[in-house]
Amino acid sequence: MKQRSERVLLSGLSTSHTSPFGGKGPGGREVKVTLTRSEKEFIRMADVLDHSRLGASYYEKKEAEIELYLGGSLVRARPERLVKRNAEPGTGGGKRGIVTGFSGASRKRLMRVIASVERSERPVFVTLTYPDEFDLDASKWKRDIDVLGKRLVRKLSGAGLVWRIEFKRRKSGKNKGRVAPHFHLLIYNASYRELRDFIPDAWFSVVGSGSGDHLEAGTRVEKIWSFGGIMRYVGKYITKVDEFPAEWTGRAWGIIRKENLPFAVKVVISLSEEEGKKLIRLGRKMLKLNGKTLVHGLTWIVNAERVLDYLEFLRGFT
Repeated sequence: MKQRSERVLLSGLSTSHTSPFGGKGPGGREVKVTLTRSEKEFIRMADVLDHSRLGASYYEKKEAEIELYLGGSLVRARPERLVKRNAEPGTGGGKRGIVTGFSGASRKRLMRVIASVERSERPVFVTLTYPDEFDLDASKWKRDIDVLGKRLVRKLSGAGLVWRIEFKRRKSGKNKGRVAPHFHLLIYNASYRELRDFIPDAWFSVVGSGSGDHLEAGTRVEKIWSFGGIMRYVGKYITKVDEFPAEWTGRAWGIIRKENLPFAVKVVISLSEEEGKKLIRLGRKMLKLNGKTLVHGLTWIVNAERVLDYLEFLRGFT
């Protein structure tokens, strides 16, 4: 399923709204907003740049905007800012080096992918482990998850998944003390029953262990009942930091059949300078970022529709 994107400017809102944040009684109640002088202050990129050195034509002003994944949980707010004028494409930080481990930036990218999926969708959580005797060639592990993904989409053409490799030291067996890999998967557009019947035999065949014990215990397929459950699995298994062996190079996570993930609709809304300040202030408070300067904007995970309601609330009182 391809992600849809729209750019809109909200207008014509009523003059009275109820804030989606803060206390609401039964049926809601009207909330009056009073901002102090300190609450209106905001540090913009324009305050940081040295115009005399860079030249007035080097940067151009961009209006504030907010990017919402409606139905999802990803929100990105950007203040009014200056950006390079006529920047050539492909002039970023250069070619990436060899990827090792699971960096903070990679973890954030993974969280943003999961947060941009429809909140109402319930993936199935799958864990794949190796038998006591497993291949020590890291390239084989990459091949295994790729082959399993291909078999899955041949069996269930609408399925898409996010995978993450994790490593733990074996506590017993032939490879006791050695770091061993296993995979965590969030599989979308496939039922628990379908995966429960498919995954054990498929993984057993891909790994080729020949062990009856591994066939019985080498996989775990679990239902997820709520969005909160998704985030608990993400926090506990998907995004935690662990020890990576030296032989593993490459990404710690990936997507198979991205087009089959049920992404929410991305909407970009143009804001006034004051609206941009207020929305970023909201995110800062939710993330408890008091005292930290954010000149490029803010990304956070929250019910995007609540933030849209808050924007309507702000415009209702302007």
